[in-house]
Amino acid sequence: MRVKLGHYVYFWAVNSLMAAGTGLVLGIFAIRVGISLISPMSFPICFVVIYQFYIVSYFWGKRRGEFEFSFLERSAIRGEENQELKIRLKKVRQELKWGDPASAHAKLTAALKDFPDNFVACFKYAVSCERMGMGDDAIASYNKAETLIPTPSTSLRCYVAKQSTRVKKEGPSRRSSSPGLQYVIY
Repeated sequence: MRVKLGHYVYFWAVNSLMAAGTGLVLGIFAIRVGISLISPMSFPICFVVIYQFYIVSYFWGKRRGEFEFSFLERSAIRGEENQELKIRLKKVRQELKWGDPASAHAKLTAALKDFPDNFVACFKYAVSCERMGMGDDAIASYNKAETLIPTPSTSLRCYVAKQSTRVKKEGPSRRSSSPGLQYVIY
């Protein structure tokens, strides 16, 4: 799948800032606890440097499918394909920020009825089904999403298939599997 250069930069910047923030929090914690092996203010720099090696797996490694999904999701939320779907996905994201997964699930169900052939809506519905504890519905939706991938992508297809397999083996997860990233907040 061809991902725009701007998404690489955006993804790298957001994740690097979040890594620096995590390092800053741990540095402040180290000062409070009295750890002085290294300068606590060097924690943000260390986290950013270490994260640069980790982020390579999203761009060219085994986590490429998650990165491609983040690109498709961000494109859908920005409304590059469909303005009505953009509005609905933003409402879903707002419901999740407010901590109401049941309302977000209801909104995704309605969006999926109106846009049954949209990959992002179908994948997000599967994730929502997992959060609601509906494993069979999540598996069915992941399988459907795998058939709806908009452009040929082995990495993305593998990522979606892994989600379905994970739910079959381990059951539904209450945590989000999408994008499955450590620091990203979209």
